[in-house]
Order: sequence, then structure tokens, then C-alpha cells
Amino acid sequence: MENKELVRIRELLEFLSKQKIVSILDKLSKDEKQVYVLTGKKREVIQTKTKFAAGKISKIWQKLEESGLIIKKGKSYEKLI
Repeated sequence: MENKELVRIRELLEFLSKQKIVSILDKLSKDEKQVYVLTGKKREVIQTKTKFAAGKISKIWQKLEESGLIIKKGKSYEKLI
């Protein structure tokens, strides 16, 4: 395959992935969206900004992981896109 074709395939996959993510995000609660937006930062930062307990953040992260929005990296999580 040519490089241009590979670039186009990647663009289309990213577009489809983003559509799926937006669809899932629309179904989340306000608290879940808040944690999703802040995912990638340290838990302490998320706690400070949201005023949520560590346990609540962990439960939200688990739900977001099950939904396919984030993945676990060590002791933290990061967004897929």
C-alpha cells in the first residue's frame, strides 16, 4: 500500500473512533464526564478539581474502562484518543 492510502485509512479510523466516543460520552453522567475530561492527570489533581473522594474516582474510572474510553496504565488511566 502507498503511504497516502495508509494515511487515509488512519484518518477514517480516527473519525469512526471519535464518533463512537462521542456517542458513549453523551450517555455519561455529569460526574463521569468531569472525571473523563481530567483523566491523564494525577488522582490528587482530579480530587482537588472535582471534590470527589478517591473511591468515587476509581469507580468512575472502572466504568469508563469498561466502556472502552480509557485504559489502565500502571496505577493510573489514560484516554484512548
